This record gives sequence, C-alpha cells and structure tokens, in this order.
Amino acid sequence: MRRKNIYPHKSQRYMPFQKVYLLQAFLVAVVADVLLLWQMPLILSWHTRVVGRLLDIAEVPWSVGRDLAVLPGITGTLIRTDYLSYELHPLYPWVFTGAAVVLFLVSYRFMIPPLRPLLFLIPGGLVVTLFYLKVVSPELPYSPEDFSAIWYRGECYLWLLIPWIFGLGLFTLRVPFRLKLPWLVLVFAYSLLWSAIRLATGLATFYYFGGIWMPMFYFIFGFLADFLYIVAIYSLAMDRAAVFLIKEREVWES
Repeated sequence: MRRKNIYPHKSQRYMPFQKVYLLQAFLVAVVADVLLLWQMPLILSWHTRVVGRLLDIAEVPWSVGRDLAVLPGITGTLIRTDYLSYELHPLYPWVFTGAAVVLFLVSYRFMIPPLRPLLFLIPGGLVVTLFYLKVVSPELPYSPEDFSAIWYRGECYLWLLIPWIFGLGLFTLRVPFRLKLPWLVLVFAYSLLWSAIRLATGLATFYYFGGIWMPMFYFIFGFLADFLYIVAIYSLAMDRAAVFLIKEREVWES
C-alpha cells in the first residue's frame, strides 16, 4: 500500500535562521566581555596566586615580580623565577636535545601520521634553541618573567575571544538559554585553571631543566593547547545541542 503523503528525507530538513538568536549571541558576547574586563584584575590576581601555590608544591623559589599592563587600565602581577644555569650544567641542553631527536626518530614509524608534525615540534624546538644558545647568544632573549608577561597577554586576549567563538557558534542555535550558558562558563573556568597549571609547569621546568624548553612550552603548551580544549568543549556543547534539537521537530522545516 502506497502512502498518500511522501515526506522529505531527513537530509533535506533544515532549521530556519532566526535573527533573534543572532542578537542573543551578540549580546552574550558583549556582556561576557564587559564582565571579564570589569573583573580582569581580580581574575589575574587569582591566576597569579594559583601559579605561586603550584610553584610552592614543586619547590620552586619565586618572588613577586613587576606589574604588567595587559590591557589599558588593567594590570596583573607577574611571578619572578629563574632558569637552571647551563654554565654550571653545560651538558644538559645537549643531552635533552639528543634524547628528544633519538626518541622521535626511533618512534617515528609507530606514530599516527597526523601526529608526526606536532611531535616534531619538540625536537625541532630544542634543536633551534640549542643552535641559538651556541651560535647567537649564551643567554635566551627572554627571562621567565618575560615569558609570564607574554603568557598573560595572550591568555587575556583569548579569554575575551572565547565568548565570541561560543556566542556566534552555539548561541545562534534554537536551544534554550539555560542549556547554552553553562558551556560558556565551563570553557572559561577550564581555561583559567588550565592556564595557571600550564604556566606553573613551564616555570618549574625552566627552573629545573633550563630555558631550552621555553619555545616548546610556548608553541605546544601555549595556544595549541588552548585550541585543543576549546575545540573539545565546543564539540561537546554542539553535540548536546544536537541531541536537544533532534527531539524538537517543530524547529525543523523541509
């Protein structure tokens, strides 16, 4: 028996775009950035305290550093630590670089192809830094305090960008506001805590193993690590939104 009505396939259904949700996304991003700018000194102060506490656990001596103007009218206090001296341990950079290169070459055939360029950054960064130390200057151009200053500025700009990423991607969907806002809060809270942990780990590594690890920490554990967790949380948020929208048949049209 044939059906009288032939319904379009699910692949032909679509969710009409509504300007009100674009307005909602824009307002959420603006309000979130205003709140962040308002509370940024408190956020940076908390960030510094967490980094200091983690350095205490790692038994890394530190002191309060200079104030840094991360944004106009917004300052944060840096932490001052030190490098391991390669004058006292001249073999350390050679050992670290050689071990990283050998380990990369030995394990190359077992690596997943997409991971090979990423993992190459470790020995590659060490080789370039070793060349700089031996040929250009025995001292790195940045101190750990300078590294922290670069880190703070980058993270502050990223925190202000996150509401726009999630706002224009998630808040434009026809999903209840109460199901979208927790994801924005989650990604920011995670970003703040994960930033402090990574910075403290980097400063502890510089103290115990020297500054040759600085480029690796900046490029691999810096914005690349930020990109990974933002994509992961964004994917989870979109998955939950899709689960909700599948059940809401009235929002779909053919």
